[in-house]
This record gives sequence, structure tokens and C-alpha cells, in this order.
Amino acid sequence: MFFKKNKLKTKIENKKSNYSNQLDFDNNIKSDDKKPRNEISNISENLHITGSIFSSGKISFNGSIRGTLETKSLYVGENGFIDGKVDADEAIILGKIKGTLKGNKVRLASTSRIEGDTYHEVIAIEDGAIYEGSIKRIKNI
Repeated sequence: MFFKKNKLKTKIENKKSNYSNQLDFDNNIKSDDKKPRNEISNISENLHITGSIFSSGKISFNGSIRGTLETKSLYVGENGFIDGKVDADEAIILGKIKGTLKGNKVRLASTSRIEGDTYHEVIAIEDGAIYEGSIKRIKNI
């Protein structure tokens, strides 16, 4: 009877140690493997977000967000809608933004509609883009 309990105890301890080894897996990855990849995060039309999105990479956005979106590179598709604050190093807008847009390089396509203020270093506005608000050039955002 005592041997059965000890065997059971040993099995439980082995499972715990295996589980803790799995948890430590990320700590054993070399620092070179943790570098950000040049991948694009896609947000589809059917996704509606209330809150904030932060990314150190690229985002292709076709859904809707009410809140803040901060990223290195942003592509807002024709069906994309942002109600809030956008902060991106590079932004290509085909959809709608209601709020503040801040970026180093901003491109407003002919299908875009902006209602708010834009702060930029470089901006390109195509014929047909609808803009209601102010545009301010700022050096080194």
C-alpha cells in the first residue's frame, strides 16, 4: 500500500517537472530567435474592436476600431474604419478615419475619407480623397 502512494507521488512530480520545462521553453530561446519578423498582422472586415492595438510591425486593417491604433506600418483597406487615434511611422489609407492621424509618411488614396487632424512629415493626397480637418507638417515625429 505504501509503495502505490510513492509511485503515484513520483508520477505527479514527474508530470509537474515536465510541465515546468514546457513553461521555461521561451526562456531557452536564443536572443537572435526573438527578433521581430517582417510579418503582417491582418485584421479582417468582420472584426470590430473597442480598445487599443499596439504593434511593432505591420498591420493590414479592414475591420473597425473605436480607440487607439499604434504601429510601425499601417495599411487601412477600403472597408477599414478607425474612430480614434492613429499613430504610425508609415500609413496608407484607403478607408475612413475619424480622429487624429499621426505619421511620418502618410498617403491618402482616392477612396479615403478623413475627419480630423493629421500630423505628418511627408504626405501624399490623391485626387478624390475626402478630407475634413487640419493638416500640419511636423519635423521628426
